[in-house]
Amino acid sequence: MGALHRPKFSEDPVDILLEAFDPQRTLEADLLAMWPVLRDGVAMDVREFWRPFAGHNTPYDLDHDAVEELIRRDISYTEMKFTGGLNGKLIAKMVRRGRASSKDRATEIAFTAGLLRSHHARHQRLSLALAADPSKLVRLTQSLYTLYALENSVLLNGAALERADQELANGAEQRSKLQAIDRSQCWLEMTTDGIIVDANNNFLVTMGYSLGEIAGRHHAIFCFEEDRVSPDYARFWESLRGGRFMQQEYRRRTREGADVHLQATYNPILDHDGKTVKIIKWATDVTAMRLAERNESDRAQRFRLEAETRRAAHQNTLAELADIVDNIGAVTRQTSMLALNASIEAARAGEQSNSFAVVANEVKALSARIKDATVQASTVLNLGQRSFGV
Repeated sequence: MGALHRPKFSEDPVDILLEAFDPQRTLEADLLAMWPVLRDGVAMDVREFWRPFAGHNTPYDLDHDAVEELIRRDISYTEMKFTGGLNGKLIAKMVRRGRASSKDRATEIAFTAGLLRSHHARHQRLSLALAADPSKLVRLTQSLYTLYALENSVLLNGAALERADQELANGAEQRSKLQAIDRSQCWLEMTTDGIIVDANNNFLVTMGYSLGEIAGRHHAIFCFEEDRVSPDYARFWESLRGGRFMQQEYRRRTREGADVHLQATYNPILDHDGKTVKIIKWATDVTAMRLAERNESDRAQRFRLEAETRRAAHQNTLAELADIVDNIGAVTRQTSMLALNASIEAARAGEQSNSFAVVANEVKALSARIKDATVQASTVLNLGQRSFGV
């Protein structure tokens, strides 16, 4: 975002001030003429000016060194006023003092009161020194208070300039913040009865309306029928009119009837008497997030169903294998019996039945191998069943 255009407030030019306060152009000569009389008391005047600002028990909390530095600079500034002429540098310094006084109203009063005390003390010294020359005293007194009027005017103007600049800066900052919010969020302005007054582009795009289509209509156009007629919706507006802040996620209806989820705050705007005069809604569209959550939930559900289906199929397979192992076990036992019977018959036949003995031994060996295979199959089957919690 580019820099905000900001009007420039500046002090009045020297020639304008002189035209207003010293049209005869005699002020500079009179100030120079009175300086020898006033010079010796300047340090006392300046110290008295800064006395209310010194110490940790004052609102300004200036320590000794800080006040002494201000006094030193102020003595030099006072000499400049009486001997240096009314030039741009002097006026600019007066303006800066005025800007410094704008910290708060108490500071501004302290500055103007201190300035008046200083000129009053100088007038007293001038009166004592020129008691024998009344005409000169009158002339120089007039010039002294002309300087006071000019300096006080510039001082107050400087304070006003500082406040104006600060207000501009604050206003620019507030506008910048509002623009940032306007770019990133939706907002809707309504009366206390829920009648729509204004909305930003984000809100209009989200809800699918133009401003002309919603201005003057009730907020209920964004609600589904079951929400519009519910007691909760009536209580919602009663709470807002009562000045209660409302915040949560709301389901709303677009122009096309689609769901939109808004994380929203409804803010009652109060007047100086605390009465609700309007409602401002700020909202963030969280529909995409809710849709993503729903899709993820559906995907997880599908995954669980698929896993359950695979688990059931595997359990069925294990059950079938268990039956097969049982059948093999039965065959093994029968084969063992045949091998035993064959061995007995071979023993009875003696040497005349060598071939029968060979067959008996082969059957016995086959029975042993089947038994080993059955044990191995049972082990694998048990491992499979335990892995599925069977």
